[in-house]
Amino acid sequence: MSEQHEYDGIKYREEKSSPSVFRILFAVLAVWGVIYMGYYLLSGWSSQDEADAAKKARDSQKKSAHLAAETTGAGYDGSGHKVEAYVAVGKKLYGTLCVACHGENAKGGVGPDLTISKYKYGKSRLDLAKTISEGRPGGMPAFSSQVDKEQIEGLVEFVLTLK
Repeated sequence: MSEQHEYDGIKYREEKSSPSVFRILFAVLAVWGVIYMGYYLLSGWSSQDEADAAKKARDSQKKSAHLAAETTGAGYDGSGHKVEAYVAVGKKLYGTLCVACHGENAKGGVGPDLTISKYKYGKSRLDLAKTISEGRPGGMPAFSSQVDKEQIEGLVEFVLTLK
């Protein structure tokens, strides 16, 4: 016999069990949750470990590039090419990519003066390469999609010759 109650004009009927659709969905969700926890939480997977490994790899690559730049003699880069060849490539690229903002004599305009001794983001080869390839906030666009690594090195060597 079904017992019905009325509270404030609302008829209430107590159900003995939930609809079968809800029970099936709940069971599927519970199984999925156990599999998820087992795979991602108990398998040792960690996005933080991957991020740390990637950062360590980038840091070691930067250090090796910095050491290579310091240990190579004047007039040569790490691959043995003459810097003068890079400067020539850089001068040509400067005329097409950079002159509009930094001016024909690199004294500035829209962009900053490149003949000064100290730059806001650093004047090392690595800093300049990062500035050219990735850009900087406030106006310096990224050129990594327009030029390759050797062309960036050429621009870096050319900018370092400016006085």
